[in-house]
Amino acid sequence: MERPQSESTTATIPSDAREARRLRTLEHYDVLDAPPTEALDRVTRLATTLFDVPVALVNVIDRQKQHCVSAQGWALEQTDREVSFCNYTIRQDGVMVVEDTHKDERFVDHPLVTGPPHIRFYAGAPLTAPNGYRLGTLCLIDDARRSISEEKRDLLADLASIVMDELNLRHYASDLDASREAHREVSEQRKRILESITDAFYAVDENWTFTYVNAQAEEFLERPREELLGESLWESFPAAVGTTLQDKYETAIEEETTVEFVEYYPPLNRWFEIKAFPFEGGLSVYFDDVTDRVQARESLRRERDLTEAIMGTSVTALLSVDRAGRISFANEPARTTLGIKGSGLEGRQYGTVGTLYTLDEERVAEDEWPFARILRTGTPVTDERYILERPDGEWRYIRISGAPLHNPEGEVRQVVFSVDDITEQVEYERKLEAAKEEAEQASRLKSAFLANMSHDVRTPLSSILNLTELLAREAPERCQDRLDLIERSSYRLLETIDSVLDLAKLETGAVEPDWESVDLADELLGTAEIFQPQADESDLMLRTDVQEPLTARLDPSMLHRIADNLLSNALKFTEAGGTVTLRAIGTDEAVTIEIEDTGIGISEDFRPDLFESFSRGSDHAGVDGSGLGLAITKRLTEVMGGTIEVESEKGVGTTFTVRLPRQ
Repeated sequence: MERPQSESTTATIPSDAREARRLRTLEHYDVLDAPPTEALDRVTRLATTLFDVPVALVNVIDRQKQHCVSAQGWALEQTDREVSFCNYTIRQDGVMVVEDTHKDERFVDHPLVTGPPHIRFYAGAPLTAPNGYRLGTLCLIDDARRSISEEKRDLLADLASIVMDELNLRHYASDLDASREAHREVSEQRKRILESITDAFYAVDENWTFTYVNAQAEEFLERPREELLGESLWESFPAAVGTTLQDKYETAIEEETTVEFVEYYPPLNRWFEIKAFPFEGGLSVYFDDVTDRVQARESLRRERDLTEAIMGTSVTALLSVDRAGRISFANEPARTTLGIKGSGLEGRQYGTVGTLYTLDEERVAEDEWPFARILRTGTPVTDERYILERPDGEWRYIRISGAPLHNPEGEVRQVVFSVDDITEQVEYERKLEAAKEEAEQASRLKSAFLANMSHDVRTPLSSILNLTELLAREAPERCQDRLDLIERSSYRLLETIDSVLDLAKLETGAVEPDWESVDLADELLGTAEIFQPQADESDLMLRTDVQEPLTARLDPSMLHRIADNLLSNALKFTEAGGTVTLRAIGTDEAVTIEIEDTGIGISEDFRPDLFESFSRGSDHAGVDGSGLGLAITKRLTEVMGGTIEVESEKGVGTTFTVRLPRQ
C-alpha cells in the first residue's frame, strides 16, 4: 500500500448521491437494530486466533458514526466517523493495511494512536453488499507494529465475505432457497478456512460430543474424523479424563473464558499447545504439536546443566563472557590462574581482571583482547600467548583459546575461554632454547675443529703415501708386504679424513645441491657395473631392477655418493653366495631407490644409532669402515629433500629405501 503524500488525521465524510445510496443499502440490512451478534462473534473470535491479534471488530458506518456490531478485545461501541480508520477502508477497493501507524502520515497524530487504545497496526477488509456498496469492515487491531502476508490478506477478505454472507442470509431470509444456498456457501467457506489453517482444530458441543474435526487434527490425534464425529471426547480419549486437559476445558465452559496451556498426552507421546474458546453450546479447540519444541528446550536445559557441570569440575581454567563483556561464569582453576579468589570474578568486566601484554611486553589495547576480537569477527582463537599482570601484581605467562556461542539469529551471545598458566612451560622452553643454541654452537665448533684437524693430518699423510710409493720401487721383495700394508692403511686413513671433511661440511650447512636433470636409470646401472667386479670377487650375485627411462632433477654427485655407500655396505656385509639387488622406480612426485641384501642383518639394539657418526655395530668387527658412510648418506638425502628408511632382520638381510622428490 502506497503511503499518501499528505492527508489529515481525520477523513472527510462524502455527501454525494453515491453515499446516499450506500446509506439506504445499510438501512435495508437492519444491522444496527438487530445485529446477528452470535454469528459475528464467532467470526471475530476466529479472526483473533487466525491472525494472533488482540482485537478483531465488525464495524458498520452510517452518516456520522462508526458502530461496532461485534468485538473481541474492544470496549467502544461506537466512534465518530471522522476519526474512524474504517472510514478509509470503505473508500478503497480491497484490504487496507497499516503496518505501523507511527510511519503513516494519515494516522501518526491520530487520537486513537497517540492515546488509548494506542493503535499501532490496523488491517481492514470492506463488507461489500451485492450491489457494490461498502457498508463497513472486518478489521484487526494491535498496539504493536506487524506485517501481514498476501495469503493473510486474502484470508481476511474471506472472513469479511463470511460476515457479509451472514448479513445477506438475514437480508434474504424470506427466500428460503437463497438462504439455504447462502448457508451452504458459508459453511463451505468456513470449512475451507478451518481445513487450510496450520493449527489442528476440533469443536465439541455441550455434551462433549465431537461436531467438527479438521484434517490437521486427524493427523495429530491419529484418528480419522469419521471415528470421532458424534462420539464423546472423553470416551474417545479416556487417558485425558482427570488430567489438566479436562480441568482446563471445564474451566473454559464454566467461566466462559479462553484457556491456553501446554499438555503432554502419553498415549500419543506428544506435547500439545492448546487454545480453547467457549461458545454458546460448546467449545472450539485449536492445538498444535509442540513436541519438538519442548524436547529441544529440555535438551538445551540438559546440555546447559551438563556444560556447567563439566566447566565447574574441569581442571582446566574455564570462564565465559557475555556479549556485554561481563564474566558470567568462572571455575575454580580460572580464579587461581587469574589470581582472584571467591566470587569476585562473576559480574565484573573482562578488562578488569588485569593488564594484558604481548610476549614482547607491549600492552594490548582492550579492543584487541581475544574477547573483543571474537565478538567483532565471530571466529575462534586458539593457543594465543600473552603475559598477564594480575591484580596482585604478579606477572604470569598465559595461553588463551576461545570460541563464540551464537543465538538463533547468528549473533555472538557468549564467548567461552580456556586459560592456561604456562609460566613454568615458557621458562622451560627458554632454557631448552638456550641449551639448543649452546649445543648447536658446540657442534659448529666441533665441525670446524674436525675440518682443521683433517686438513692438518692430510698434509703429512700425503707425504707418507708418496714416500711409500718411492720405497715400493726400490725396496727388496721381502719388504713389499709391509709397504702394501702401509699404503692400504694410509689410503684408509685418507678415506676417513675425506669422510670427516664431508660430514663437517654437511653439518655446518656448507653443502648446497647442484641441481641437474639426471637419468637415474643410466646413473644407477653404471654404479652397478662399477661394483660388479667386487661382487664377483666376493662370490655374490648383484641384480638390478631399474625403471627405464627414469629422470629427476637431482645433484648427480650426491646421488653417486648415496648409491656407492649403500651398495658398498650391502656387498661388505653379505656372505659369499648371497644376493644384492638394486631397484629404482618413479612416480609423478618422487623416485624410490632400494638396495636389498641377504646379508647378516642389523640388530635391533644398534638401529637407533645406525645413522650416527662413527657408529659401528658390535658384529661389524673385521669389516673395513669408518662408521661415517650411513651418516653422510642420510645427510645427503635430506639435503636433496628426501628420506631414507631401513628394514632389517638379523640373519635374513637388510633393505635401505631412499625417496627423492622429482621436482
